[in-house]
Amino acid sequence: MKIGFREAARIFLFLTAVLLSGFKLMPARQTVPPHLVQVLKNQPGLEAVLWREKIESLQELERSYLLLLDREEMLRLRNRGISFRRLAVFDSHRAYFIARVKREADLEFIRSRFQTFFLEGSDYLLVGADPSLAEDLPVNVSRRLLPARGKQLSPGVGWPEGLTLRLAQDELYDLIADEVSADHLRNRVTDLQNFGTRYALASGCLQAGQYIRDYLLSLGLPAVYQEFYYSGYLCRNVISEIRGQSYPDQVVIICAHYDSISDQRWTLAPGADDNGSGTGAVLEAARILAGRAFDFTVRFILFSAEELGLVGSLRYVQERLNQAENILAVINLDMVAYADILPEDLDLIGNRSSCWLVERLAALAGVYGPVATRKIIDASFIYSDHASFWDRGIAAICAIEDVSVPNPYYHRTTDTVDTLNFDFYRAATRGALVSLADLSQVIRAGYPSTPRDFNLSLSTQASIFNHLKGVRLSWAGVPGAAGYNVYRSSEPQANFQKINSGLVSDNHYLDVLLSSEAVFYYAVTAVDSLNRESNFSRVLAVNAGLNPAGYLRYLFWSWFGFSWN
Repeated sequence: MKIGFREAARIFLFLTAVLLSGFKLMPARQTVPPHLVQVLKNQPGLEAVLWREKIESLQELERSYLLLLDREEMLRLRNRGISFRRLAVFDSHRAYFIARVKREADLEFIRSRFQTFFLEGSDYLLVGADPSLAEDLPVNVSRRLLPARGKQLSPGVGWPEGLTLRLAQDELYDLIADEVSADHLRNRVTDLQNFGTRYALASGCLQAGQYIRDYLLSLGLPAVYQEFYYSGYLCRNVISEIRGQSYPDQVVIICAHYDSISDQRWTLAPGADDNGSGTGAVLEAARILAGRAFDFTVRFILFSAEELGLVGSLRYVQERLNQAENILAVINLDMVAYADILPEDLDLIGNRSSCWLVERLAALAGVYGPVATRKIIDASFIYSDHASFWDRGIAAICAIEDVSVPNPYYHRTTDTVDTLNFDFYRAATRGALVSLADLSQVIRAGYPSTPRDFNLSLSTQASIFNHLKGVRLSWAGVPGAAGYNVYRSSEPQANFQKINSGLVSDNHYLDVLLSSEAVFYYAVTAVDSLNRESNFSRVLAVNAGLNPAGYLRYLFWSWFGFSWN
């Protein structure tokens, strides 16, 4: 049978349309929803595999990670020899909590309300129809909403084993610590207790938030609300700060939650220890530091709705994190005034990337509290507001009187100011206050100004046989400075060593390195004619390593007489 030109053209156009449409005549492939999965940590090379595959961790626990994986990601992990356990199909319309359940009766109740998956220890994944179901959980069950996004894991991040910070006494820090007043702490906690209840959805919590804002304003500090709604109720975080003078984009946060809870949450939840104590300590720090100047920005945050699953701090990191800022550290104070055994110690809890912060606070609190501390690295302690910052890879610690919470008045109507130990409370506040001043670099009268505009760049001079790397450092000159010192470390927060033999007279410096795959950290200080030395500039990092492709690129350009910056 002969086919005419028109028929042939129609057939050609039809086939072309089918090809261009991606064979849409074939049945559409069904979309498979992602799964929440649990991956045990003790698998060789796990973090490196997750890092290479760009798979984020929604939640890190002590012995495992919770991941959100699609089908292709699950196949890739299996092909790389990584085993995992599927927990639940992820549905964005449902609510996901992690809860720490210690009593069988509570677990039975939870199973009647939630789809429940055991994770590890006393931790469970709870899946419910709505976030408001968290209000029905027993008051002694710690809980947090599973964050909506994860963080990229970095293999090998941690603190050198066996490294402990030792500090010399500092007269300025002594003066700052001595300003902490037990009477002021008592007054703040009593005022908060007098609201009757600070349950996040009750009017008393809004009134307490206004009291906190008004108190910060009375100190001459700016103070604003971050408003959000939960289950139709208005909640408010309160945020204040002292803006840094040298590097305002470098930020240190001290925070606490001011809401409370009990089995009579709507009418009576005094919350003196949990967490009037943490709130009072933050307000006392604001009172003492309000008249001082700092190199870095000091931020005070009082969160609401922590007891409903860290809702306030989650909203803060979702809505208020500024990409132009670098949050150096977060000190979260949650229950710091009850002593079950004397002398009471202060538990400092961090995750792997916050080890340095635990060490630093332990050293400072031990000297200036003085208070004994327990240093705990436990990624599964996610039931206070520090965990919201862990989700974003920010160094954060929780300071608490006891990680096991032996306070018999915890989450009860009897958590009142008369149950607190003000000697311990004052010591814990002193330690937190001095740590805040140290991290944010209080400016000392009479000392040289901190060098500003500190920057660096990496250049390479290559030949056929080897290549040298130069780290070019520069900064703005400091009026009256006799010279400058340059410091380098292979660790981000410790062990800085001066690398110049004599004072640097110019406001730039070249550090020449041999081929290395290390990351180096740099800072610079100014020195006056009396040999007084300024605070560190901001710390900057440079990766001195070159991959083979990068080396060939440097070598190619060097042959033609170009430098690479």
